[in-house]
Amino acid sequence: MSELNLNIEPMQFKNILVGVDESQQGYFALANAIHQAGEDGAKLTIATVLEMGDLSTIDALHLDFIKEKRAEFEANLEKYRAYAVSKGATNVETIFADGAKAGEVLVQDIAPRVGADLIIVGAHSREGFWGSLGSQAAYIARHAKISSMVARHDS
Repeated sequence: MSELNLNIEPMQFKNILVGVDESQQGYFALANAIHQAGEDGAKLTIATVLEMGDLSTIDALHLDFIKEKRAEFEANLEKYRAYAVSKGATNVETIFADGAKAGEVLVQDIAPRVGADLIIVGAHSREGFWGSLGSQAAYIARHAKISSMVARHDS
C-alpha cells in the first residue's frame, strides 16, 4: 500500500460566486460565502437569476409582470450587498441575470465572466414559481468546472 501524501495546502479562493434566491437556503449560502470571502480575502460576487424557463406563455406576454419581478430581485440584491458589507466584506459585486435555468446561467455564464474559483448555492429553494437556484444545486455540483459548495441549513 502506498503512503498517503497529506502535505496539502487548502485552496485559498480569490473570486467567490454565490447564487442567492429568496429562500432560507439561499440566505444560508450567502452567509457561508461572506464567511469564506472574509477568510480568504476574496472578492464576493452575489448573483440572482430570474428563471424564465418556468414562465407560461401568458405570463411571458405580461412584460409589466416581468419588470416587477426584476425590480424586486434587483432591490434584494442591493440588500444582500449591504448585508455582506455590514458583515465585513470589502470587495462585493452583484449581478442580476435571467435565463431558462438558474444553474446553467450561474455555471456557464456568470462564473466564467467573473473569474469565479468557488461557487456556493443553497441546498434547495422553496417550492413554487420563483424558487430557482437551490433547485439547481445538483446541476451546479455536477457541471461546475470550479470548486462548488452546496450549503445546507436544516430549518
